[in-house]
Formats: sequence, C-alpha cells, structure tokens
Amino acid sequence: MTIQDRLKQVFDALGITIYQIAKELGENPSKFYNILNGRAKPSYDTIMSLLACYPQISADYLIRGTMPVLNSPQANARIMTSDDDTIEVPFVPVKFYATFVESFSDGIRSTDVESFRVRKPIVKGQKNAVVLEISGSSMTPQLTHGAKVLAIPVNENNWEYQSGGVYAVMYRDYFVVKRIRDNELLTRKYLTLHSDNPNGGNVTVPLQDIRGLWKIVAIVEAPVE
Repeated sequence: MTIQDRLKQVFDALGITIYQIAKELGENPSKFYNILNGRAKPSYDTIMSLLACYPQISADYLIRGTMPVLNSPQANARIMTSDDDTIEVPFVPVKFYATFVESFSDGIRSTDVESFRVRKPIVKGQKNAVVLEISGSSMTPQLTHGAKVLAIPVNENNWEYQSGGVYAVMYRDYFVVKRIRDNELLTRKYLTLHSDNPNGGNVTVPLQDIRGLWKIVAIVEAPVE
C-alpha cells in the first residue's frame, strides 16, 4: 500500500472528514485532497503534525504499514485534551471590531479582549497572533460566517509584498477579511481587496488609509454548513 492508501485507511478509521483534519491542522483542505488523489505526497512535517494531533494513529502503520491502523487505548483509560496542548490567544469577535479599530492606535493588550483556546501546533510559535471571528458570507466557501481564524500581524515594511492570501485589513474605520490579489502598494500606492464569493465584490484601498494588516494563517473553528 502507498502512503496515500494508508492515509485513507487512517481517515476512515478515525471517522473524520478531510475538512475536519485540515481545520484541526490549520491547513488548506485542497492539500489533503491532492495527497489522497496521488497528485502530491505528504511531507515529513505533515505526517508528524497528524501524529501529534491524533495520538491514536499508529505511527508504525502510517509510516511502515504495520497493523493496526489505530493504537488500542489502555483499559479504563479515556482520551482527553490537556491544557498543556493548547494556548490562550487574544480573541476579537465581530462585536469587538469597532472597539478594536478605535483602540488600534493605542495598542491592543491581551487583557483588553477575550481569549480563545487554540492547539499549540496551530499557533506554531507565531508572535502576537490573534483569533478573529468571520462576519458575513463574502469569503465563502472557504471562510463561513462565524468561523474563527488565526491571524498574525504583518509589519508595515512588508505590506507591499503580500499577495495571494487572505488577510484582515484595517483601513479608515473598517476592519474586513478579504483576499489580496492585486497589490500595487509599491507602484500605485493602493491595494485591491477581493471577496471569494462572486457576489461579495471588491474594494480598492489607498495606502494612506491602511492602518493595519494581518495574514490569516489557519482556521481554528468553523460551523458545520
């Protein structure tokens, strides 16, 4: 059996979907679809992240094909998530967007906002990360209303190099989550923000109006559609 075949067996045995696994690991679901369809091979980091996130997976089976697929739990034992496996990250819900914008120039302290517990492998040592709540449907199907995402601040000196990803952008008195496709900050001094939903439209923002930029790096929680 190939590594792709073994991964299919593992996912079936766990009884979880590719979307659920990708969300838990902070990855794009398309990465796992490509792996399972044979268009790509899982990296060492991906395998280790799977084993760390799902300790019930047998490493011997995943790497060598030695049965069983899942480790047998010890008698009278329960699988529990330890607080040591998670970390508290400042959480900015939609209701706090206006306050977040107003107080941005004064600096946001973690004590000023709520917190959200995130698995440590997802945070991966990112500094000054925050969890944002998605509002509306402009970024569907990838980001649905009510989803929680991990975002890391982008230094102002690097704004002009950001392109292709999803970002939280603070401009004037607005705080939105959009995709950056046309970054012309270096040449024409403006940024075009796109919605993934065709009905969401786009907006062009002059450089002088931008107050902050955060890159969305992972989905930490999403409602079932």
